[in-house]
Amino acid sequence: MAITEGPPRYQRSGPSRVRTTPPLAAALRHRAAAPVLVGLLAFAISAIGIGIPSVWYDEAATITATTRSWPQLWAMLGNVDAVHGAYYVLMHLVVDAVGYSPLALRMPSALAVGATAALVVVLGRQLGGARVGLIAGLVFSVLPRVTWMGGEGRSYALTAFFAALLTIAMLRSQSGSRRHWIVYGALALLACAVFIYLALVVLAHGITLLWKTLRGREGSLADLRRWAIVTGGAGLVGLPLALEIVSQDGQVAWIARAGSDTVHDVLVTQWFEGSLPLAVLAWGLVVVGVVRQLHTPRPGVLATLIPALALPTLALLAVGLVREPLYLPRYLSLGTPFIALAVAVGLASIRWRGAAVVGVALVALLALPQAVAQRLPEAKENSSWAQVAQFIAAERAADGPGSVTAVIYGNLQRHPSATSRVMAYAYPAAFADAVDVTLRTPAAQTAQLWETRAPIAASTERLLGADVAYLVTSTARDVRSETIAALAPLGWRVTETRDFTAVHVLRFERAP
Repeated sequence: MAITEGPPRYQRSGPSRVRTTPPLAAALRHRAAAPVLVGLLAFAISAIGIGIPSVWYDEAATITATTRSWPQLWAMLGNVDAVHGAYYVLMHLVVDAVGYSPLALRMPSALAVGATAALVVVLGRQLGGARVGLIAGLVFSVLPRVTWMGGEGRSYALTAFFAALLTIAMLRSQSGSRRHWIVYGALALLACAVFIYLALVVLAHGITLLWKTLRGREGSLADLRRWAIVTGGAGLVGLPLALEIVSQDGQVAWIARAGSDTVHDVLVTQWFEGSLPLAVLAWGLVVVGVVRQLHTPRPGVLATLIPALALPTLALLAVGLVREPLYLPRYLSLGTPFIALAVAVGLASIRWRGAAVVGVALVALLALPQAVAQRLPEAKENSSWAQVAQFIAAERAADGPGSVTAVIYGNLQRHPSATSRVMAYAYPAAFADAVDVTLRTPAAQTAQLWETRAPIAASTERLLGADVAYLVTSTARDVRSETIAALAPLGWRVTETRDFTAVHVLRFERAP
């Protein structure tokens, strides 16, 4: 007789229960979660209040370069600012796509900061593990130099992005295939086209590979040889651009030589925007990290970070001693990923469990005053251009649509080749359709950054059809007296004077 066996007594009837991971928890555990979240945080921090500060001189250079036609841009780069050529091309594409506004000018930098923060997390993982990567990304997001460059319509945030990307590519190329090194060489060429000082990061990578080769534990002579081949090839390809940039070195002749303030610039201003407490904390953590790493059998972290931190600064200072000065703290914005990583290594090496949380919170707290100051209306070199434009716009609106406005653009503080016309480049709506009284050749037609001008005494015929005229002039290079003297015989009198930071504005009307 057949015997049919039932289920064992320990089994329960009914559907089985399978433990599942919630989708959000699974997403947060994904390897890409930390870079993406930190990148979004960094972008948000840099984007807060990004449109509040007035545009300033350096940003006006970006505006005048990228709002002219492509042929006019190429002609300009043959005479000036070839060092920023690749950045101007990128920003020209942005302006072509969305039009110009102060927000459009600065938003690419905030996006670049977010992307760089994500790369810093990835780079930290390669050097010291997931914890170091996360700490480094958070520290990077709040560094004062980072929040500054994230709201700046210049290439500084992009240089930090390429510095981090190049370093990731270098680490991944070690003991890899030739294809990896070819990719590294292409990235090096592109990076140096964006900002030639990134060549110093490439050179720092060579020192890293040499360091590791000499230790005989990491890297190899083959890696060093491949680095030399691909960077040498990239250098040959990029040589014409480098020579063109060098031929235009007169545009940095205004940089001061190293002096008594240089040590403060390097240790405090360069990455911490003048915050001495933050600088003391950060450099203290860097020292802690270096000491701990020296006691490890494979200090690959030091071999990567020390050259990247030290070489660019030392090289620029050294060139300034034997040739023209090249060092400015903001030019070393490309080092922000490395100082963030060095601080993270120090925090991660402290054995106290809560050190990382407390350390990041303290860095953020000490960086907060700089972040707030960077988003004030006159944060950028005390620029009051936005307030001047608002005043002009309000006055013109009160005059009514039938009124014809003329503007006399005077000198600009500390910039002898530019005039207060930069305010019209920065805030074009306020000056739209106004008669430019002294204009001789528009900027876009000069193959230079700025327009050329005629003396006011030779340009008064342009006032014939105007109902109202404004003089906008610097306080340091004041032309009020000569302008009043030229206009008074023609029946123009001053009806209102407004003073802004470093700018005088005079309103003229015809005497009845």
